[in-house]
Amino acid sequence: MTEALEAVVGWGFEHMALNRIEAQVHPRNLASLRLLERAGFVREGLSRQAGYWLGTHHDLVQYGLLRADWLSLAPLAAGSA
Repeated sequence: MTEALEAVVGWGFEHMALNRIEAQVHPRNLASLRLLERAGFVREGLSRQAGYWLGTHHDLVQYGLLRADWLSLAPLAAGSA
């Protein structure tokens, strides 16, 4: 899954000229939280009751990754962007 996320993030920054990519994750989804952190995303806060499914509101953890931060994590990508 890490490779898939890195490929999508790379595509967004390199080919779509995005400056920021965001993700929201349920606080108990530990695998997804770890995946985002391994990919360089920064935990930015908690959005209270931002999600709604199965008839209930749920808090979501907010993550973000800036293009500049991604470039510093992937120095080889800087030459191709």
